[in-house]
Amino acid sequence: MAETFADRLVAAIDQKKAPICVGVDPIFEMLPDAVAGSCEDRDANDAEGAIDAIFDFTAAVLKIVAPLVPVVKFQSAYFEKYYAEGVEAYYSLVQEAKELGLLVIGDVKRGDIGSTASAYAAGHLADGPYGEQDEMVTPDAITVNPMLGLDTLEPFVKTAKEYRKGLFVLVRTSNPGSADFQDVLLQDGRSWSEMVADKLAPVAEGMVGASGFSSIGAVVGATQTHTMESLRKRLPKSIFLLPGYGAQGATAEMTRAAFINGQGAIVSASRSILYAHREKKYEGVGDWKKCVERAVVDMRGDLVGVVEKA
Repeated sequence: MAETFADRLVAAIDQKKAPICVGVDPIFEMLPDAVAGSCEDRDANDAEGAIDAIFDFTAAVLKIVAPLVPVVKFQSAYFEKYYAEGVEAYYSLVQEAKELGLLVIGDVKRGDIGSTASAYAAGHLADGPYGEQDEMVTPDAITVNPMLGLDTLEPFVKTAKEYRKGLFVLVRTSNPGSADFQDVLLQDGRSWSEMVADKLAPVAEGMVGASGFSSIGAVVGATQTHTMESLRKRLPKSIFLLPGYGAQGATAEMTRAAFINGQGAIVSASRSILYAHREKKYEGVGDWKKCVERAVVDMRGDLVGVVEKA
């Protein structure tokens, strides 16, 4: 059996002893002064300068976290806002992360019908035959939105299978307003999210690797403890991507139900790691790079007890 994305992810988590995903959400206004200039001097309207600062910052973060975590998640919106040069920076940094031995999730949340979904899948998962661009690489997995129906996932699943990539399907998100739709009860008593999980389960079953986990994972907000246990029972083979730790208020303890014998989940943190230099508790630790490193180490220590008891 060929090694799947899930197999690679499970192995990487085991190697690093850290079920942690560092989210790369580079916000120019929040970058350290050492990278972007003093707050008084930096100009957010200078797109070229902003992209250069974001690239340098992200490249440095990748080097810091590579020895500590198995996977990073790039939020594409923070690059796309700078148009073509931002998209170029995104793909270049994806390649840099992979060269450092990191697995990469592209947080693109795409979802559309038919040929449009196929085009999205090709642009974000396939290794395209485009001459001089052949050296550009795509993420190991991406996030996808099932809101338009299960058929819209088919092109993504097909491409993921062909290139041994992965998908993380939005099932229960971490934002406060998600309850407006995702917790709505259907006539049979299930929530919308539980229905999505039930429909996703047989799809995930078709992409289970030697690790026992599927390359079709699920995004389940770490803040959503009230439904996590139910979703885990419905998706026993899917790896859960758990955003919301840190800045959004989720704690390590809140992720416990997502793990199966200490496996099957990765906890994602973005701002609490990237901008640790802005946190009072890291005053005196050193420069911003030291703060990033300490934040990851602290998060890993926070999760150890939970994972061991899961």
